[in-house]
Amino acid sequence: MNRWKGVWAAAAAGLLICGCARAGRPENKFLPQVSSIYVAKDGEIFSATVEPWEDGEYDSASLRQFITDEVAAYNESLGASALPFAEGEEAPLPVAVDSCQAGEGKLWVVYRYKDSEAFRDFAREYHDKANETISFGTGTALAGQEAGWFTGGDFVKLGRGDEVTAARQKDLERLEKERVVMVEADHSIILQTEGKILYVTRNVAVLGKNTVQIPEGKHYVVFR
Repeated sequence: MNRWKGVWAAAAAGLLICGCARAGRPENKFLPQVSSIYVAKDGEIFSATVEPWEDGEYDSASLRQFITDEVAAYNESLGASALPFAEGEEAPLPVAVDSCQAGEGKLWVVYRYKDSEAFRDFAREYHDKANETISFGTGTALAGQEAGWFTGGDFVKLGRGDEVTAARQKDLERLEKERVVMVEADHSIILQTEGKILYVTRNVAVLGKNTVQIPEGKHYVVFR
């Protein structure tokens, strides 16, 4: 069910283009075709909620207001500023609207998160089922080593095309500045990374050099 179905049903015609892209980050850098999670090289976490249009176009002001009010209320509930955008904030907001737009029969809203805890909680609180996880974390590969994320995991190394080989433990132990993402969910998750994916746990489906589909259970993705 569409998260904004009730708002859409009440809206009149109009095209949604929210002028809320984050300054300093290329607009539409993360604009997937389906709801998914994005992790940047610096560790920032984003998620995209992608919904089909119903019955044509929708009123931009009504839908934009609904989305920003939702985020502002969530931030306020955590004791942060009741704002939907992070620009000018001394401390990062728990959640910020990074960008939103509509076109080609779809609506995209991209959220940016202070940390993995805010991401998990917001997805659960606002019923973002496609991106909801049981647990989620990201850090450097060195931090992942210290957390035991590479111990006993069945990792494979990605090669050219569809080629994969069993990862050697000694190679995993040499990783330091690369970034690792841990995802645990009871349904499949689409994950996109800013850098090239190097290793994944077995049964993770590789959709591209930066994109994977993670099956039910706990899995890890390493990228550079």
